[in-house]
Amino acid sequence: MKTKNETLPEGTITNAGVVKADGTVEPFRKASEVMTEAEVAELKRRADAAKDVPVTVVKVDSPTLDEGKISLIKAKVCPNCTNTEFELLMYMANKYNLDPLLKQIWAVKFGDSPAQIYAGRDGFLEIAHRSGHFDGMETIVHYDKDEKPMSATCTVWRNDMTHPFTANVLFREYNTGKNLWTSKPAVMIGKVAESVCLRKAFSVSGIYAPEEMG
Repeated sequence: MKTKNETLPEGTITNAGVVKADGTVEPFRKASEVMTEAEVAELKRRADAAKDVPVTVVKVDSPTLDEGKISLIKAKVCPNCTNTEFELLMYMANKYNLDPLLKQIWAVKFGDSPAQIYAGRDGFLEIAHRSGHFDGMETIVHYDKDEKPMSATCTVWRNDMTHPFTANVLFREYNTGKNLWTSKPAVMIGKVAESVCLRKAFSVSGIYAPEEMG
């Protein structure tokens, strides 16, 4: 039963209930009236069903970049790129929430060829960790009888899947014979395996690690 209160403002909590806009007091509901058994059963059904629904990480819109930051990104991570190529880079950075200034994603352009967008192995790890489903990674480098790297195998586990993802890459298919491939061949082929496997495990498409491209 509603009572009338002419003096207290709307929203005031009294012993009898809560004061409404028209001055009436809405009585508190008894515990037995708050939710029926059918409502409780329906909520439980929805909760159980939600356990099987994949979790999607939604990125919060990043702050608008000022002209200074835009110029810095252009100079540091995509020099000589066209405006269209720069826009594509920023689209991919926003899609995967990677920071160009931390070198998690960047672009390389040679002459008049289209720019190539890259993300490092650490950028793929950032995506994996942020998802909330990364459950570990193991990388094994396989050597020949002369102790030279032949291949590498990476395994990535997710906490929402029953089977891990595995990638095996051959040294001869990626070795460029230049730079770190000569001084740290095991590290390089291991990074290739990790990049390939992380992209598979977390559905990253459209960007690759530079080590994958040779």
